[in-house]
Amino acid sequence: MYTKDEVKAFKIGFWDGFKRYSKKKGRKMTSWVLKGTQIKEVQLKFDLNEEGAFVMLQVDSKLDANRLAVFESFEKYKPVIDETCGEDLIWDKNYFIKGFKEVSVIYYQLPDVSIYNKEDWEKCYDFFFKQMSLLEEAFLDVKEVVMYRV
Repeated sequence: MYTKDEVKAFKIGFWDGFKRYSKKKGRKMTSWVLKGTQIKEVQLKFDLNEEGAFVMLQVDSKLDANRLAVFESFEKYKPVIDETCGEDLIWDKNYFIKGFKEVSVIYYQLPDVSIYNKEDWEKCYDFFFKQMSLLEEAFLDVKEVVMYRV
C-alpha cells in the first residue's frame, strides 16, 4: 500500500510523462478537445484506475433525461463513429462510476495496467494517444449533427 504522497507522486509522474509523450507525437495536452466539446453534457476523458486505462466520451447531466437524450443522439450515428473507431469501442448507456454516479459512456479500455507499475506507462501512453485520436476524430465528425439534435 502506498502513502498519500506516494500516490500523488505516481499520478504526477504518469501525467507529466504523457504530456511529454504527446508533445513528441506532435500534440500538446491543450490541443485535445477534452472538455471543449461545445456540448454541455459531453467530455472526452483519459482515465487510469484499478480497472485499467480508459479513453472515453462521457455524457453526464444532472437530469437523466438530458443525459440519455444526448447519448441516444450519438447512438443514431453509431455506424459513422464505429467506422472511424473500429469494433473495440464499447457503448454503455448506464455506466456507474464507482462511488460517484451514473453516466453514459462510449469508450475504449486497456485492462491489466496500473499507474503504480512504471513498466505499464509506455503501453498506456500509446493506448491513450492512438485511441483518443480516433475517438476525437469520430466525435468531431458527428458533433454538429448531435448539437443540432439536443
